[in-house]
Amino acid sequence: MKYTIIGSDMQSLKVDLDQDEAVYADSGTLISKDDTVIMNPRAVGGLVGMIERRVTGATAFLTEFKAQKGPGHMQVAGVFPGKIVPIDIEEGSKFITERKAFLVVEESVKFGIHITNMAEGMFGGTGFVLQEFTGPGRLHIHVTGDMIEHNLDGSNAVEVDPSHVAGFDGSLSYKIRYVDNIKTAMFGGVGLFLATFTGKGRLITQTISPYKFSAEIYTEGQAMQKSKK
Repeated sequence: MKYTIIGSDMQSLKVDLDQDEAVYADSGTLISKDDTVIMNPRAVGGLVGMIERRVTGATAFLTEFKAQKGPGHMQVAGVFPGKIVPIDIEEGSKFITERKAFLVVEESVKFGIHITNMAEGMFGGTGFVLQEFTGPGRLHIHVTGDMIEHNLDGSNAVEVDPSHVAGFDGSLSYKIRYVDNIKTAMFGGVGLFLATFTGKGRLITQTISPYKFSAEIYTEGQAMQKSKK
């Protein structure tokens, strides 16, 4: 799969496909495509896979882009302003993403779900179920704002506001814990919980929380509506 990341602050992804080559993308992300590239909705993993995607809060279907009439390209982008990050997943390795981060994946990569415990789901900020991808192949994710990559070597832990987590290697372990004290939760602006990551592997965080970003836009929109009355 040949690709080009276009732009700086509001990036898009152009994918060049050879004859009969295909990729899967999240629904609603398409910008443009050649007429040689055919789109088909796919319930990856059948009925079970469709249900799993709905459980994650993602769309039930993925969109397959396949170059059936000759070579061609397709171009997609995330919903929020941000960066696109390529992730190369080795055979048998896993990469886990926040449910809004998935953008495009090669057809060789298997899609599944990553179930957390109930407390993590209720309070972690990334949803009860995360999306899990198993290699070999390339995955592209979209981070809101800029990307910060942490490479853990097993000697230390990293604590992150859960809503700023974009994705991480399946080799990492994580758990959700309360912040240090109630004053921090009330006045520190970090919420009640932090995600603690340990082990060896990559952790990719995003500088803007998509949940906080959406909430701010909604609040400002409501305030503007009231001011017009």
